[in-house]
Amino acid sequence: MPFHAGYEGNALKHYYQYFDIYAQGKLGPHEVIDSLKENSFSVSQLKRIEDIANIDSSLLVQNVDWAFKVWREQPWGKNVSFDNFCEFVLPYRLGDEPLGFWREDIYKRYNPILDSIRLLPQAQDPLVAAKVLMDSLVVEQSHFTGLFPAGPHLGPSVVSWRAGSCREFADLVVYVMRALGIPCGTDYMAMRGDNNVPHFWNFTLDKDGKTYITEFPDPNWKRAVSMYNPKAKVYRNTYGLNWKDVKRQQGKMMHPAFRKPLYQDVTAVYADSLNRDLVVSSDILCKEVHKGDIVYFCLSTRMDWVPIAWTVFEEDSLRFQDTEGSVIGCLATWNGKRLVMQSEPFTYDKMSGTIALLTPQSEKEDITLYFKFPLFCDLGILRMPGGVFEGSNDSQFRSADTLYYVKQWPFRLNNTIFPEKEKSYRYVRYKGPKGSYCNIAEMAFFEDTSDTLALKGRIIGTPGCFQKDGSHDYYKVYDSNPYTYMDYKTPDEGWVGLDFGIPRRIKKFTYIPRNSDNFIHKGDVYELFYWHDKKWNSLGRQVAKADSLNYVIPRGVALFLKNHTQGKDERIFKKTDGRQQFW
Repeated sequence: MPFHAGYEGNALKHYYQYFDIYAQGKLGPHEVIDSLKENSFSVSQLKRIEDIANIDSSLLVQNVDWAFKVWREQPWGKNVSFDNFCEFVLPYRLGDEPLGFWREDIYKRYNPILDSIRLLPQAQDPLVAAKVLMDSLVVEQSHFTGLFPAGPHLGPSVVSWRAGSCREFADLVVYVMRALGIPCGTDYMAMRGDNNVPHFWNFTLDKDGKTYITEFPDPNWKRAVSMYNPKAKVYRNTYGLNWKDVKRQQGKMMHPAFRKPLYQDVTAVYADSLNRDLVVSSDILCKEVHKGDIVYFCLSTRMDWVPIAWTVFEEDSLRFQDTEGSVIGCLATWNGKRLVMQSEPFTYDKMSGTIALLTPQSEKEDITLYFKFPLFCDLGILRMPGGVFEGSNDSQFRSADTLYYVKQWPFRLNNTIFPEKEKSYRYVRYKGPKGSYCNIAEMAFFEDTSDTLALKGRIIGTPGCFQKDGSHDYYKVYDSNPYTYMDYKTPDEGWVGLDFGIPRRIKKFTYIPRNSDNFIHKGDVYELFYWHDKKWNSLGRQVAKADSLNYVIPRGVALFLKNHTQGKDERIFKKTDGRQQFW
């Protein structure tokens, strides 16, 4: 009970409105935010209430009674150890949510679902029960967004709302699993290795104590080692304090993220054979770091850094225990108010465990920039490979020539193709690959390579869109807007094209993939930075005149491209083999 607290205040009701309104499915997240602008929310409007001085004894009694009830009555309870029961079934709260009575209501709602397996021999495995529950949980509609203001955990209402970010979805699963006596909790990355946000997901323990994970609304439970995301460090939320870490701190001034270590380090569970200690020579540290100082291993979030692990400096080296590579990191100390960066950034290789400093060299080099955020985060880009552009003189495309087959992710906004076929076609189209919903934003066809005026024709394609409201039908591909797109009603068989009326020779065509507006946007103001001497240094501003930018940079540096006109999705990168490599 010590070290735990929640929040109270009138502003909580306003905070809950974001999720309550969004859960109704009538408004998108931006519309919800706009509707509540007059009473914008901040955690500073709330009062922190310590459990040790304010908790209702009747709440504790009911929580304990119901937790022990399900542990004893469920067939899988015999394979949940007492320690795991105390840590991952018994706790009365998940985080800093307002307290309430929740176990009985959730138990009565979901316990009947498990009647189908309760008498089976395999029901003695908590994992089996967890799988059955997840299959049921994902059937109901959920509403994901990471756009709402930061605030405390929602509490058991999240089970009904089923709305929010990965944190809210993880809480939903924990409430249901624990109410049924299934050991469950939340594992997390304090910062992702390939994005600007933390990430939360669920784990459960099978009858042998092995970790299985899921990310709602995915119903599947998988072994922890199957998680491929760059992680660096993974922690497990716990109710009990990590006294081992407390002793390691030796009363030193710590960054707030580590002062009350209510977590276990489970990196080794996920990294498996690739788990290793990150050993860093003192040569890369600034001179003001001394023996005994706490040093933090940090990952980037936009133009800032977030500590994900710490260690004590011992004269000639630093050793961060249990880590996984494939990230760009940086070292820092904490002065009581802010992080003080103490090294150049470095790449940390996943396979070899080696690090390479990103230090500016005396040589300069050119770089062409096409985007400011990793393409693998953009669903529309991922859905392009396997798509095909075709030409035919048959309106049904029963006999069609391939003009171009998309083999890899498009790496720029405007893509120009010169077909090898020297034929004329009345009909042309783009046919999306399986599972793509035929996502494409724009395309245009030209009779000559020097033409700037596209051929006209009647728009043809498969009618209907996933949204069922006409907002993403095939004609969106010809609305001259690179940020609207076709989103076919089913994953497969969607296509869009033109009927020219008569056969026309195609010497050139262009296309724009569905995108999240993270390519270079013509007319926007950009500024490129490189990291050196503990800070980001500007390489100048440019107004984009096309879908690319050209800069001269110091060789070997970490880079960051800032759009001053719009958007917030921006990410650290470096130049590798002539192209942008994001981390």
